[in-house]
Amino acid sequence: MSMRAALHEVREVGDWLSQQGSVPLRGLEAVIAGGFLGIERKDWVVPGLRERAGGVLRDCPRDRLLDPGSGARPYRITPVSSAPAARMLHACGLAMALRDQDAAVLCFIGQGSASYGAFHEALNLASLHKLRVIFLAHSWNLEHPDSPLARQLAGPLSAHALAFGMQARAVDGGLITEVLSAVTDARAAGGPRFIEARLIQGEDPLARAYDELTETEPNEANLIS
Repeated sequence: MSMRAALHEVREVGDWLSQQGSVPLRGLEAVIAGGFLGIERKDWVVPGLRERAGGVLRDCPRDRLLDPGSGARPYRITPVSSAPAARMLHACGLAMALRDQDAAVLCFIGQGSASYGAFHEALNLASLHKLRVIFLAHSWNLEHPDSPLARQLAGPLSAHALAFGMQARAVDGGLITEVLSAVTDARAAGGPRFIEARLIQGEDPLARAYDELTETEPNEANLIS
């Protein structure tokens, strides 16, 4: 599946889930698609309410994604935890259980997770035990002084991962190529990794991808919906 097609799939399913009463995901398409495409089918995904839409990229039926609490075990997608940062600890536990297998764990989190103690506990646990877990966090409007993250956290999210001895990097969360490259590199490296995908409120990742992928995928002419 092409990157552009993946973005459209995620948006379509996200809009459908939103119509069924789920939280909207518009703006996160590049983060979700890049994350799912950057790992292998044998890897597990620990998603949030929005990120579970990426299950469609693993051929998971959309009806299976309706109930966030049920998960989709055949597609290696865990249930969604109601406590944002708690899923980071769940991801660590899953990575521990998979230590004898050639599989990684991708855990999606938002910037609000940094306000919980479990955020720091999970970073420490993953680094201490060298777990094969990738934390993919998205943050909004980082440079704006009135952004929620600026009022609740000193320094960028990725800096906190570095404090626990974990390799971390920040990427443009609106560009699927950057997210995909970061996740692919993190999986190949093994061990815990932290990726901060920085976003700007109001930007459309599909529109940006159309401009970006026209150069890398010139023969594809998918329309932006």
